[in-house]
Amino acid sequence: MSHSALAISPVITIVDGKPTTLSIDLARHFGKRHDDVLRAIRTLLPQLSEEHVHNFVEMSIDVEISGARNFAETSRKSPAYRLTRDGFTLLVMGFTGKKALAFKLAYIDAFNRMEAELQQQPTQDAQRLQLAQTLASQAGAQVMQAVFDAVMSGSNADWRRARYLLSFGYDQSGQPSLPLTKTVTDGQIIASLPELAQHIAKGDIFPSDTQLAALASACMSRLTERAQVRELQATRPAALPSTATTPATLTSPHIGSDGKPLPPGTFRAVCV
Repeated sequence: MSHSALAISPVITIVDGKPTTLSIDLARHFGKRHDDVLRAIRTLLPQLSEEHVHNFVEMSIDVEISGARNFAETSRKSPAYRLTRDGFTLLVMGFTGKKALAFKLAYIDAFNRMEAELQQQPTQDAQRLQLAQTLASQAGAQVMQAVFDAVMSGSNADWRRARYLLSFGYDQSGQPSLPLTKTVTDGQIIASLPELAQHIAKGDIFPSDTQLAALASACMSRLTERAQVRELQATRPAALPSTATTPATLTSPHIGSDGKPLPPGTFRAVCV
């Protein structure tokens, strides 16, 4: 393996949240014998204070044996050291030459990149964790208040079968707004329009005849209005400006009939 290839592919491993490297990988990248690297480490350790000795952790690794005759002899235990970035710096700064300098720079750059990533990730995770804890606490408080109000509202037992809708939203700046808890009464259905049609067709819900008739009448009335609009559009000359009165532009189901936004988690049913 060429020195240029070695210089751009250092082996950095995260151990206990810190970037480290093995002495045998260091030897490969510097084109040195592992025995020579071990000797250099053992010569350096007695010169270090206790504050820096912990940057060199002695361990054993499996080393392949070339030319082994059977499977049991394919590897053997060999001493090695795991170095932190400071340990690496203390050791290799004694190496000299242009090639050694290139290897030092490559290794230091790899250590710095890995450490920068480690410093960013905990910050992001901490922010997400804090946001999740805040929203969960607020949602729990909303639910507790809604249940408390329901229980204390009267002497009847309707609150025992109460259902609640908990919704989350965002404000105009993209920040999470306070969770909203709303009581769902027996006559309310939380479903999209396609789901509502499917529930009615399958008999999943049990509206009364009067309710079904009112729903069907409202839908037929809306269909009739649309048919009339299409008929006017078809008979109106294309060259003449339109003078016919057309229905108001369809608005979002989250906008009420008075033009004001509805509370988060609610919507106005709109047949389209």
